[in-house]
Amino acid sequence: MQRDPIHTAKEVASLDAVSQGRFRFGVGVGWLREEIADHGVDPSVRGRVVDERLDAMIQIWTQEKAEYHGKFVDFDPIYSWPKPIQQPYPPLYLGGGPAGFKPIARLNAGWLSMTPSPKELAPQIDQLREVAGQDVPIVHFHGGEPSAEELTCCRDLGLEHVLLDLPTAPRDETLRHLDALQAETAKLA
Repeated sequence: MQRDPIHTAKEVASLDAVSQGRFRFGVGVGWLREEIADHGVDPSVRGRVVDERLDAMIQIWTQEKAEYHGKFVDFDPIYSWPKPIQQPYPPLYLGGGPAGFKPIARLNAGWLSMTPSPKELAPQIDQLREVAGQDVPIVHFHGGEPSAEELTCCRDLGLEHVLLDLPTAPRDETLRHLDALQAETAKLA
């Protein structure tokens, strides 16, 4: 998460209000080290920076007068409005792999999975449940062209949502792509 926590907390609360409490907040620590460094964060501590930024945002969302004093985030008491409609704040979803399972458990968050194949996902879900000590909501991003078999596997794993890639293309090509996706998903019924 390469964003200022005070501004981001306000933006998230505003989106939650505009969506009438339907907003979900997905966060990733980032994988491209050069990009992270360009944002002034040492890539070797990016996980700890994200942890503090999320903790600071939770303070802003849940406290009338919030303050936070950490190693990477530090601010004196502030007021920030609006507060989220969803209480105590919109659902959090953290991206990444097994290294992110402890923060997911600590924050009672969901997982944004980008595991290449649903079959590889099952053992990771078991590991996540073991770390969290409970079932965790999972949103899976499936890159590429999903087959009905892969989508069935996602359904059988009990995933909350599967996000499918829609490449940028001219209108007619996009419509053909959507028709192909619909044909694969229709096989699930």
